[in-house]
Amino acid sequence: MKKNSKPMAVEAPTAKDAPEIARLLSWAFGFGKARSDEYIANVGLGALRLLRGEGGRPDACAALLDTAHVFHGKPVPATNIAHVAIAPERRGQGLAVPFVDALCAEAHGKGAAIATLFASTRPVYRKAGFELAGHEIVYEAQTISLPAASRLAFEPVEPDDPRLATAYAAKAGREAGLVHRGPAHWNELRRKPSDALAAYLAEDDAAYLILDMGDEACLDVRDWYAASPEAAQGVLSFLARFRSVYPIVRWHGGPQDDLVAAMPDKGWRLAHQEEWLLRVLDPPAALRQRGYHADDIRLALSIGPADTALEVEIRGGTVEVREATAGYQTVALQTPAFVQVFTGFRSASKLAQYGQVAGDANAIRLCDQLFAGPPPWVAEHF
Repeated sequence: MKKNSKPMAVEAPTAKDAPEIARLLSWAFGFGKARSDEYIANVGLGALRLLRGEGGRPDACAALLDTAHVFHGKPVPATNIAHVAIAPERRGQGLAVPFVDALCAEAHGKGAAIATLFASTRPVYRKAGFELAGHEIVYEAQTISLPAASRLAFEPVEPDDPRLATAYAAKAGREAGLVHRGPAHWNELRRKPSDALAAYLAEDDAAYLILDMGDEACLDVRDWYAASPEAAQGVLSFLARFRSVYPIVRWHGGPQDDLVAAMPDKGWRLAHQEEWLLRVLDPPAALRQRGYHADDIRLALSIGPADTALEVEIRGGTVEVREATAGYQTVALQTPAFVQVFTGFRSASKLAQYGQVAGDANAIRLCDQLFAGPPPWVAEHF
């Protein structure tokens, strides 16, 4: 939604650029050469974009990962802007915002309605129109505290077993914010050390685990799924079998987490929490494509300083989005507030308390109902 920077020309790299990209990743994220090379291979050279400086040497790079974020069972076409790296000598010179603007323009041109990223420096990306949109949460538990009783049986499978992807898609459909995983996402989940990686699938595909056993101090659950509370109990009980080797287990989970709900009252804690950011590239398309809990609502949204006015009408579960006309109840949202309301990260009522949303009480209640749902999160760091 933000168009305050002149678009910057970016380009796809060639194979000759791979060493320079690896160096940018090393300088920005502390990657060793092996990890940089692995990341480039995992996402694919064709997903990377460069900004060249004098002499043609890359000054910045990033990955554009085509995906979708799922809201109430409906995918909103998206692009993850991943691992933005700027050469140390070019930092602080105003490259980040126009570079990201150019990446967003390309993503929009390919049909993405939203773009998402993790930000090391939030003020910079807020200037580019991004705002907090959801959580990345890592939980930690003592393995001796995990429940041990379960009749759910697991069998070892390959980490690329297609049944795992099918189960993950079911998980994404009932949560908010989870991404449609493409090859790059799965490749990163299955990254090295591959000799310490193991996957397990429960009977009837009720649960799965991808485990990283490379650190004796902590069992890292790279990915997991549980179809029911009983399956969540089974996942924890299976992890309890590792208590003689690993004192701690960690996993990515949601704000309302199924494994935490299956845990005893004590024995777990929040190990890490970070927020991902989102920019709406095409408000009408984004509103039209997401799912809603409400079956019948009619509301007008006035968005941002340009007062982009859109009517959202849901009748019998069918969504229509059009330019606003007179006669609708209207809620006015500042641009950052629209992002947070759109994903469900914060409610219109709460943002009204901060002065970022305006409207009469009934219209704000309707806005709360329109965007109600589970709190948004993602199950990996992209």
